[in-house]
Amino acid sequence: MFLNSLNPTEKDNFMKLAVAVIKADGVVEESEKQILSAYANEMLIPVCNLDEQCDADSIIKEFAMTSTPQTKRIIFFELLALAFADGNYATEEKALVQQLADAFEFDRAFIEQAINLEDAYVAAYISLVNLVEKGE
Repeated sequence: MFLNSLNPTEKDNFMKLAVAVIKADGVVEESEKQILSAYANEMLIPVCNLDEQCDADSIIKEFAMTSTPQTKRIIFFELLALAFADGNYATEEKALVQQLADAFEFDRAFIEQAINLEDAYVAAYISLVNLVEKGE
């Protein structure tokens, strides 16, 4: 939703972290691939290679040192949404999201608010899809 505001380097690094998030639990779901594709479309960049390895720690540190507070919030919210995409917020995904939150110095209240908003967003989206597809 806000990814187009990232600069080219941030976009590239964001996509690398997005791949790290969806691969964190060892299972790459179709819903996660679709979101990656949507992210790439939004940022007007090619879809990244899922086999590409990245050093998530260095990318997180780079974002923490060079990004504005707003950019950090955008990255956090979008990666949190991706972690929720398959309906299973796995332990490994939580650890990566927490690492990001720690590096960005987000407090517990902010993280909880973000998770609650993501839960509500996902529930609303599922309801919308059901209404469109099934009339329910």
